[in-house]
Amino acid sequence: MAVKIIRIITLVVLLNLMILPGQAWAALYDEIQESLICPACLDDRMTVAACNDSTAEQTRQDIQQRLASGQTKEQIIEAYVQQYGETILTVPRKSGFNLVAWVIPPAAVLSGGALVYYAVTRWVRNSGDKKRKDLRKLVIDDIDEERLNDEMKKYL
Repeated sequence: MAVKIIRIITLVVLLNLMILPGQAWAALYDEIQESLICPACLDDRMTVAACNDSTAEQTRQDIQQRLASGQTKEQIIEAYVQQYGETILTVPRKSGFNLVAWVIPPAAVLSGGALVYYAVTRWVRNSGDKKRKDLRKLVIDDIDEERLNDEMKKYL
């Protein structure tokens, strides 16, 4: 009984080892396709995976051949960058001048948020000061208070 369980476990492990590399290769293939823009569609910014052009099909075949020859994802992408320049990438690299594309949007959002916060707090603070000034205008001096009391006595 124990031997039979061990054989079943061994069989399951071996089957997984045979299936998983194919799945990993397919996932890597998909990642590379999504990382590159079709050379014929550089103006449209369509990925190799999304494009149905013959150039995209050739690129997909080239990627498959490169993967089969043992090249890594980075090597394949670098080969395309060498051939077409960095415009072939769907996402700019996080180095050099391209770093600006990664830094400016969050910095702009944070700066805008800080500006809105500053404006709102100042607006709220100023509106409170204005109300206090209006209340000071409503304060009655002694002469007016006497007149008011006299008038109230006449009619009440």
